[in-house]
Formats: sequence, C-alpha cells, structure tokens
Amino acid sequence: MSATFQDRYLALVAEIERDFRVGQWQRGDVDIWPLARMDLFLDMHWRHTGQSKPASSSLLRRIAAPLATPFTNAWKSRHDLNNWTVRPFRAHALLLGDGVSLDLIGDVWHDRFGESLIAEFERRGLRTFVMQAGGLSRLPWRRPTFAANLVDIWARIARRADSVPVSLPDHEDVIAYLRKKGIEAPSLARVALMRRAAAVSKAADAFALILRRVRPRLAFVVTYYAGLGPAFALACRRHGILSVDLQHCPQDGAHKAYVWSNVPKEGYSTLPAVFWTWSKSDADHIDHWATLLPAPWHRSLHGGNTQLVNFCGAASDMWDKQFRATAGGQAFEREILVALQPIAGQLAVWEELARIIEAAPGDWRWWIRRHPSSRAEQDAAFGRLLALRGDNIVIEPASTLPLPALLPHMTVLVSLMSGAAGEAAIFGVPAFFLSEEARGPFGDHIARGRARIVDPEQLVAEIGKLGDPPLGCPDIAQPPLNETLHRLEKIADDYRALVIGSRSV
Repeated sequence: MSATFQDRYLALVAEIERDFRVGQWQRGDVDIWPLARMDLFLDMHWRHTGQSKPASSSLLRRIAAPLATPFTNAWKSRHDLNNWTVRPFRAHALLLGDGVSLDLIGDVWHDRFGESLIAEFERRGLRTFVMQAGGLSRLPWRRPTFAANLVDIWARIARRADSVPVSLPDHEDVIAYLRKKGIEAPSLARVALMRRAAAVSKAADAFALILRRVRPRLAFVVTYYAGLGPAFALACRRHGILSVDLQHCPQDGAHKAYVWSNVPKEGYSTLPAVFWTWSKSDADHIDHWATLLPAPWHRSLHGGNTQLVNFCGAASDMWDKQFRATAGGQAFEREILVALQPIAGQLAVWEELARIIEAAPGDWRWWIRRHPSSRAEQDAAFGRLLALRGDNIVIEPASTLPLPALLPHMTVLVSLMSGAAGEAAIFGVPAFFLSEEARGPFGDHIARGRARIVDPEQLVAEIGKLGDPPLGCPDIAQPPLNETLHRLEKIADDYRALVIGSRSV
C-alpha cells in the first residue's frame, strides 16, 4: 500500500527538522519555521491535488481593500450594532475565533468552541473579550465581538515598511533538498519568508495594543496555525500571557499542526503555550514531543470537546429541536450525512456520488453539508451534487445546522476524508471514507473500527447493512470545565514566571 500524502508530508518535515537548522530560522523574536512548515504543506497540497494557488487580486484592489475595511465592517454590522465592538475592554479572558468555527443556533452565530468557556466565566462573574477573524460573513453574533480583520489589514500595510533582517541558516540546503525530491516550495523562498515573518510580527504588535487594554489572564485561540493565529500566540508570549489553542477538529496523532520534532529548547514563539485537547490520547501525542523541552514552553491539557459541554442537558434539547424543525415529520429509513470538502481533482467522485444518491432507495434521506470554510466559488468542484433536488435531499439547512444537532440522528457519515468523522465517532456514528488518502489523517480511527474506506460502487450496499443510530449521550470523557479553567489559571501564573525568568537570563 503506497504512503498517503499526509504520511509523506509528515515524514518530510521530520527529516528537515532532524537534518537542517530550521529551528533557528528567525526574524527578531519571530520563529519562522512553524509558519514555513504550514505554508510548505499548502504548496505540496496544491500540487498533489492539481489545484492552483489562489490568484492575487489586482494592485488597485490590494491598495483599496485595507482602506475600505473599517467602512465595510461598519456596513456589514449595521443590523448588529449592539454586538459591534470597536474598543477593547478589561476582561479576565480573551478569545480569538477563526471566523468559520461558528454555529447558527436560533438566529445568531455562536463561537463553536469558545462559547462554553465564555458562559462558564460569566457564571463566575468574569468577562471575556471576543474577537473573530475573517470577513464578517456570519452575522449577527451571539456576543459583542471585535472584528480582528483590522489587525490583519494593519499587518499587511505595516509589513511593507519593514526592514528587519531574517536569519535562515541552511535555507539554501533545504531548498535544494526539496528540489531533489521534486518539490517546488515558492512559500519557502527567502523573500516570501521575509514577508511572512514581517506580517506576523506587525500583527503581533497590533494584538499587543489590544492585550494592554484587555489585560487577560488567559488567551484562547481557535485554529492557531492559520490566519492570525501565529501572530496572536507571539503577542501573548511577548506579554507573558498564556495562549491556549482550543482543539477544533480530530487530531488522531497525525494532524500536521500537532506533530513536531526537534523543537528548540525554548519552544517556538509562534506556537501556543497550551494545546487543549478533546481526548487523553490526543494530549499524550502532544506530550510526546512537548515534554522533551527543558521547560514547559508547550504542553497539552485534556479538557474535553468544548462544543459538547453539558450536551446531555439543555444544549441537547435545543439542538434536537433545531433538527426536528428542519427535518419535518416525515420518517426516513436511513439518514445519511455527506460532509463535503472543496478538494480539487475530485469531480469524478462527486459526480458518481450524485448518481448514487439518485438511484438510492427513496426512503433514504441525504444531508449534504458544505465545509464551514467553503466559498461560493468552490461549489463548482462538486459538479451536480449541489444541484440535486428532492424531498429526501437537504442541502442548505445541512450546512448551517451544528454537527451535534445532526449526528445523533444520522445512520452514517460519508466523506472523502472529513474531520467530521471524529465527531461522528463520539456519537457512535460510523464514517465511510471514499478516498484511500483518509488512511493518513485517520488511520487510528480506521484501525479502531470507527471508520472505514468504502468503494463508491459498494456504498449503497454498505449503508443498507447498518442498523439504527445509537441513542443517548455521546461517548466522550468530559473533565469538569470549571476545574479545567482553574487549572489553566494556575498554569498561566507559572507561564508568566517562566517568560519573565527567561528574559532575566
């Protein structure tokens, strides 16, 4: 069996971290390798899938967009002014959401993984300052929220005047090594790395202004390795504030952003200090490399899936009502959730799935769900699939209903290799992958029998063999949230002392 793309990538970066001094790639206090590593993944993934890197906008648009952002933010927020926050305020905690990990509950958008923490702090009489990245495409918000795209725009402008040199030992050797393996990595060009590091540093400067006003004891981030996440982690480290990455998708010991080797003795400034995990096994995978450091610059914390806090209480009833309001009163023999991923080069698979759905029994209902980060222009990648219509086909509501509202009612989850398989396993719902590449990120799930790879030609037969969906509470060990937060506050004190101590050496 040939190695998957994920396996090849992880093996490659492990070799680079072992044989070259990438851990010393720096611009001032900005550790560059974590940024380059993620960009290398995208370079390789685009080539692997045959997808082209998104084209740059015109020069005029690149100039005009930053200047217009405050005004477009105001225009988009005009119907949600109560939650439009323009000035940071003093708070016990700070949350930076990724702008896409949001759930529509009722008629407002909640941060999927931060909401339970915010509510718990509120019960203790403590405030949380909330920021969201992205273009404000999901409004109204559940809570007062600061548009973090202002930080991003500032960084893009300020980096142009940056002249701080970068140190990239073994850089030419790394590029030659990649080329020898047939890998072109434009993101690792010296000029590209200089721009990337400058933008992260400038964004961290902007976050510093916010941190000085908010003065949080704890700082949470969702999807730390994308967008503004690295700059947020850097700003927190500069100020001795504990940054905590909230797990947002299954890791299975093979996620590109959580598997590291040969980490510098003081860790990486652009990685969070704490990785909050859903399971003890995920925490153990992180501790495998984090505990090798001479001081706890990075560590794991098993805090449970924060979206599922109190699932068997009022939240469960609320989500069940959402599902039933969408599903209506008609009963179906099978409820099938199709999790889409806008991966290039998969049109034939989606077209075949469309034919399968059309020929499948009429008493099977198909919930076709877009990926949360999908853009409208990516719909063409799915061929006829999103054009299917019928009483047993649900598309738009399936894309906005939270997974915990859908999964308790599903017979099976079908995808190329979607991370939703992790959540499905929590609810006891089997996952069928249509791509052999799923063995890379989800090999452990497959080995444990929680998921399997199914030939599309056998999909209907395999679904027909399945029994009724499980009932009851999801199978997940949830540590008491309040205790976990108190533990984090103690870690935050120790971390601040560690940062201050490192500067006095």
